[in-house]
Amino acid sequence: MARLPLPDREALTDEAQRQRWDRLAARGPVLNVFRLFMLNPEVELNAFSLWRASGLDARKRELVILRCAFVKQSTYEWHQHVRIAVAAGISPTEINALRSWRDAAGFSDDERALLAYVDALAAQPRPEDDVFAAVARGRTPAELLGVTALVTTYFQLAQMMATFDLETEEPFVGWEVAAS
Repeated sequence: MARLPLPDREALTDEAQRQRWDRLAARGPVLNVFRLFMLNPEVELNAFSLWRASGLDARKRELVILRCAFVKQSTYEWHQHVRIAVAAGISPTEINALRSWRDAAGFSDDERALLAYVDALAAQPRPEDDVFAAVARGRTPAELLGVTALVTTYFQLAQMMATFDLETEEPFVGWEVAAS
């Protein structure tokens, strides 16, 4: 059970928050991560703008986010982004390979540079020059900033989700994804 009570629509007293709930609910059930951020409207979750700002296509973005989730052992992030990754065309085999990507075949050189960057940022605040140069290759400064913001934001989200024991809405998919 989450450490903080997650609001439902009736608990929201702010009209803007109710409207936001309604917009989210129009797409399906309101996910617990959005409910968590509704506890304090001053703290914004703007992951979707980071998706665009990263300059990454859907495949690369989801590989990066799933690697962030695995490195930080964020069951909530992993659970949510497995579904999004599959919708982006990433196979369960590729998703499972993210756990030990250095030993796996099938990732492009750029995907490997991105995954190494995730690992480097998880290990230290300043990645080694070769790791930085590899991820910077072919990217504009704006895209490199966007990729870095994407990675560090998903690390931060993982920390918040762990702190508050945020639960998945359905049973956890598991760290090994079954073939569909």
